[in-house]
Amino acid sequence: MKKRTLIILSIVGFVLLLGIALAVKVFGDGKTEKDGYNTYQVKADNPIRITGKVSPNTIKTYQNNSQLGDFVSVQVEDGQYVQQGTPLINYAIDWTQRQSLVNQVNQAEADGDQNAINKAWQQLNRYDGQVNNSIYATFPGTVSLQNIKNVGEGEAILQLISDEPEIQTTVSEYDLDKIKVGDKVNIQVNSTGKKGTGKIIKISQLPTSYKQEGSAAQASAAGVSAQASSGEGEENGTSLTTNNPIQNNPSGGNSNETSKYEVIVGDLDFKVRNGYSVEAAIPQDTLKLPKEVLTKDNYVYVVDKQGKAHKTKVEYDEENGTLIVKKGVKKGDKLIKNPDSKVQDGKKVEVSE
Repeated sequence: MKKRTLIILSIVGFVLLLGIALAVKVFGDGKTEKDGYNTYQVKADNPIRITGKVSPNTIKTYQNNSQLGDFVSVQVEDGQYVQQGTPLINYAIDWTQRQSLVNQVNQAEADGDQNAINKAWQQLNRYDGQVNNSIYATFPGTVSLQNIKNVGEGEAILQLISDEPEIQTTVSEYDLDKIKVGDKVNIQVNSTGKKGTGKIIKISQLPTSYKQEGSAAQASAAGVSAQASSGEGEENGTSLTTNNPIQNNPSGGNSNETSKYEVIVGDLDFKVRNGYSVEAAIPQDTLKLPKEVLTKDNYVYVVDKQGKAHKTKVEYDEENGTLIVKKGVKKGDKLIKNPDSKVQDGKKVEVSE
């Protein structure tokens, strides 16, 4: 009886030892002879997701300027596309005012007084600039009529909308260092599903919190400037005032809030209506690796299409336990995870699918 028990115990012990050996083989080094080594395929970091609305690069509002003369009519239609220099508005202009300025130039040049010449030309150029700015299209764009009947002084007659749409959005401080001017942006219009591309044309230097604080400072400075312009020192009803506000020790917003920076995406390669909302992605070229691919001497093994392992030196920075590749491997490379002494440079290696 004892002999039979010993035989049974021996068999059980043998089975247990065999099971332990198999477990070590399978789980001890993360691979089996059949499955081979696990691998990691090098891939780029996830794209930065942004949202925004399409808006024109520039909108110019043409207001009734009675200093030129009485408003007569517009010379364009609503929705009409115009080139730079196209006449938009008719005024009953009294050209004797300009002729008077021309006469002043001629008289100053005849007298040879350089200071008088400069001043006369300055006044004439200012008048011509005012006429051009109030009548002609200063850039190519689409006309939007606002009011063409009983227009009061300073009231809007029409708007000129530039034909260069942009997307205004923001990125957080955590993504700011991952982007730069000129980066490609993949765009999709929410309402239509239309897709296209653009590129980053501007990244603000200060977060949006500074912009909000700066607006308050400008409003305060504007009030001071207005008071200054109504004081003494005016000559012939005109005065020179400045409005360059200074912010001392700006706070930059709540220290507990994540800063956001304004980003403008332009150079869109497709037509899209102003005001449409979009979702976009900024592709990232940064390559990241897990620590498991490193050998003890900080190399990696790259497996080629023939299944051969190539020992490769990789340069990297470490960030929160992840390796940020600087040099050595490229997107799509297949690397051996947990390489051991059995892996040899230039030799074929079994890898799991």
